[in-house]
Amino acid sequence: MNYIQQYIELIDSYPFVIRVAMYFILFNIIITILFMGITMLLRRKFRLNNERLDKLKPQHIDFLKDIFQQESNPSEEDIAKQYQEKFGKQNHKNYPALIAALEQMVVVRPDLLDHPRYETILSALKVEEYLGKSVRATGVRKRLSTFHSLSILGLSAPDSSILPYAHSKNQMLKREARNTYVGISNHDPFKFFNKTDGDFNQWDEINLMSQIEQHHKDNLPNFSTWIKYSKNKSHLIFIVKAVAHFKQYSSTPSIIDLLGYEDEDVRLEAINALGQMQIQDAEPKLMQDYVNQSVVCQDAIIEAVSQIKSGKALHFMEEAFHATTNLESKKLIAEAIYRYSPEGQHFINGLYNHEDAFTRLVLDHIKNPLIPSKLKGDLYSKIDVKEPLEINLANNVELSTNQQY
Repeated sequence: MNYIQQYIELIDSYPFVIRVAMYFILFNIIITILFMGITMLLRRKFRLNNERLDKLKPQHIDFLKDIFQQESNPSEEDIAKQYQEKFGKQNHKNYPALIAALEQMVVVRPDLLDHPRYETILSALKVEEYLGKSVRATGVRKRLSTFHSLSILGLSAPDSSILPYAHSKNQMLKREARNTYVGISNHDPFKFFNKTDGDFNQWDEINLMSQIEQHHKDNLPNFSTWIKYSKNKSHLIFIVKAVAHFKQYSSTPSIIDLLGYEDEDVRLEAINALGQMQIQDAEPKLMQDYVNQSVVCQDAIIEAVSQIKSGKALHFMEEAFHATTNLESKKLIAEAIYRYSPEGQHFINGLYNHEDAFTRLVLDHIKNPLIPSKLKGDLYSKIDVKEPLEINLANNVELSTNQQY
């Protein structure tokens, strides 16, 4: 304090302009010290919270595993009592570890969501009530984390608690809120597909597909409605992927109409969907449009007709093979022909008599089952894995994927 008092007395001896400058310097020094002190306290708090989470999370996993494995069916009161005996009173210090443990177990074993004790555990430990309060907490990061937890744990929350954030100016918060709304809403979960704002990124697509798979697989809407009227490219691409993933054949006429869509990415996704769903009615349209498509879409059409396997596309692929000058496309077409039918194999074998050494090398590659390619994507899915898969949950805690709870 003496130094500050001396500094102030010194300041008063200088002209007015210099006094103002020196007072300004003193003020900034004090603010900087306060800022550094607050930053150090926040970092220490963050570190202590992480250390506490790292310590409690494995303990919570062990506790939850014991509950699932108990021979008798514990009541909510029993579970709450056991929890309090081991961890003390439920509070904001224990809940993060409990939520993290539940999330990690559900990610490893999604079937736990259907376990008869899962709902009992959530109710006994008031997990849904805690997350419901967290939605209303201040801070974007906390809300994002809560939305993510609701999605993973398959929990619900009142629509009114999510909708305000689904129109937020914060793009990240808005996307996460809308994605979560798909999972938690029983009223109109797909309402945001009607919006033209808010593009989907790859993570959004994964999250949304998981939400629909988990909550709405048995009660899907007719996706063709959005295919016809959606003005948002990323929404449209996702909807086409959803049609293919859930094999919604009633929407395939709308997907066939997309083959004339002006955007290449949308056309590409439509072609991929028709191939995955093996829509034979779409094959004539695909072959007809081939010459008018970009190289990327042409390659997708070759893959699609090879997946459809109607037996009527061999001559089309042979003509495409002779017409293309793109080496990668020629290789793809040759492989599609070879895998299409015995007649296709005969065609490829006959090329050896007319092609140069480099082309014959390409033909050798497509016939070799050990050389990976797009059309050999199912090769490794047929490998039989006999050893049990162990996944490390936390520290030394392991949960086998074939373990029964």
